[in-house]
Amino acid sequence: MDSSVIFNVVTTGIAVVAVVTSVVFSARQARIAQHANHISVMVDLLQEFRSVDFHEQHDYLCTRLGAEHDPEGGVRGLPAEAKAAFYNVVYYYQSFANLAVFELLDETLMVTVLRTRIVSVWQAVRPFVERERELRGETGGGSYMSIFEELARLAAALPPGHVHDAMAQTRRQAARSRLLR
Repeated sequence: MDSSVIFNVVTTGIAVVAVVTSVVFSARQARIAQHANHISVMVDLLQEFRSVDFHEQHDYLCTRLGAEHDPEGGVRGLPAEAKAAFYNVVYYYQSFANLAVFELLDETLMVTVLRTRIVSVWQAVRPFVERERELRGETGGGSYMSIFEELARLAAALPPGHVHDAMAQTRRQAARSRLLR
């Protein structure tokens, strides 16, 4: 075999290895960047979650809203305090849902972290939202708060042990990763 043929085969092999390596590292970098976006969005949104006012309004919706107010007037018929709690808490979760719909936030991560809270808020506000849809003339389910409703449906569909399963999976992956180093 001619030395120029051997040289060409070796250089072609090196080029193929370089291209494959670049593709692998690019895919990994894209995955890391996507996770970085999710983390910053979650941190920003969870800033509000650390507020005492938010938790008081959350508790108000889940424990007192339905007991103190008739859903017949919809959301628009609520008094100022109830309406403020509704808008602050429900639209907070709606923000997460919107980000998930547009794939700016990992839906599974978000639902895992906020599962029980999302479900409890939806159960509390559902009669008010459904009546508000009627008052708006939205038939067939309507669009008012439909993204939040879908988020609550997904959260409710997760098994109760999902958080623990996700944490165990993360630990297994981390242990495997340490072993491969």
